[in-house]
Amino acid sequence: MRASRAGQRPGLGPGVLTIGILLLALALLAWGGWRLYEQRASAGRLFGSGSIEATRVDVSSKVAGRIIKLSVDEGDRVKAGQVLIELEPQEASAQVAQAQAAVVQAEAKVAQAQHAVTAQQQVTSAQVAQAQAQVASAATGVPQMETALAMQERTAQEAVSAAQAQLNSAQAQVGSARSALVKARADLGRQKALFAQGAVAADQVDAAQAAYDAAVAQDRAATEAVAQAGANLASARANLMQVEIKRKDVEAARANVAQARAGLRNAQSGYTVIAQRQQDLAAAKAALSQARANLQYLQVIAGHNTIVSPRNAVVQVKDVEQGEVVAAGATLLTLVDLQDIWLRAYIPQDQIGRVKAGQLAHVSVDSFPRRIFEGRVVEISSMGEFTPGNVQTRGDRVKLVFTVKIRLDNRDESLKPGMPADAEILVGGQEDQTPR
Repeated sequence: MRASRAGQRPGLGPGVLTIGILLLALALLAWGGWRLYEQRASAGRLFGSGSIEATRVDVSSKVAGRIIKLSVDEGDRVKAGQVLIELEPQEASAQVAQAQAAVVQAEAKVAQAQHAVTAQQQVTSAQVAQAQAQVASAATGVPQMETALAMQERTAQEAVSAAQAQLNSAQAQVGSARSALVKARADLGRQKALFAQGAVAADQVDAAQAAYDAAVAQDRAATEAVAQAGANLASARANLMQVEIKRKDVEAARANVAQARAGLRNAQSGYTVIAQRQQDLAAAKAALSQARANLQYLQVIAGHNTIVSPRNAVVQVKDVEQGEVVAAGATLLTLVDLQDIWLRAYIPQDQIGRVKAGQLAHVSVDSFPRRIFEGRVVEISSMGEFTPGNVQTRGDRVKLVFTVKIRLDNRDESLKPGMPADAEILVGGQEDQTPR
């Protein structure tokens, strides 16, 4: 009996074996589930690395000059429009004062040229009106004298019959002169009424007055011609030599007319002088416009002596000191806008197709290991490049990559340019890209 007990070995019971198999199956299921979760999670994420960048502004001067005031230092926060640097203003102020004096001088020349035009117009108008009146007066007596001469010639040649014809002609001219006088009187009255209303110029009234005076003279001459014709009827029979005397008078009257017309042409030459004066005025106005433009330009240049901040930013680099003479275009300060900040991450070329503008990204930096900064993809490079040597990526450095710009929320200005950073871009469905 002892021998039989000694030959039996202790073994595992069927319950223990079943439990072991169940535990192994559960372990395999857990491992498979974890692998499936990892695969699905990685399918909705994409990793990239790069460095933080921000908008940088190089502040420079448009003009050369000596710095008399430098109001900021590196690290200072500045606001848009804040005065940063002031340059020595004396030279620009002197140029502005000189330009202002040139404008005053040009304005005086314009006024002088305008006065010359106005004065010449007045003188020329008066001279032309006077010459026209003289021509009209001289021409009025010529026909009368020619008629008288013809009448005398006919009287002498035809004796009594010719003198009688002359008398009839003189009587006819009385009626014409009377009609002309009536018309001239009416014209004068109308011109005076219009002048009182301001509708016509004084020279038109003067012309109407001259016409009226001429009509009065003509009427008087016509009346006298009738008497003269009667006298001529008797004198023609007695004295034939008076014809030659009258002929010389006609020639003298014609000479007076020619002289009056020459005076009119001389007076009208004043219009050429007016044109010259107007050209002088135009040149003076052009010079004034040029002087004003030069003043405006120098005032703008003088304004460049004060250099202000173009935006809210932080002074990153100060390249000059107070008292230095700077050249136009030289960089004086470098500003960085910590509110306009982004990460430029590098994504392998075989993964770039998964990145879309607007996708959400989680960014971490070494300076804040437990903090996640949210951002969005705003730009994807259209040209590939090899990974820069100063960027730590998870892939091989020699792989072709594309840059992705992720704009970040940096309201507290924790992020600084140059910080290395890692980005986790959520490249899943549209519901993962847009916050609810």
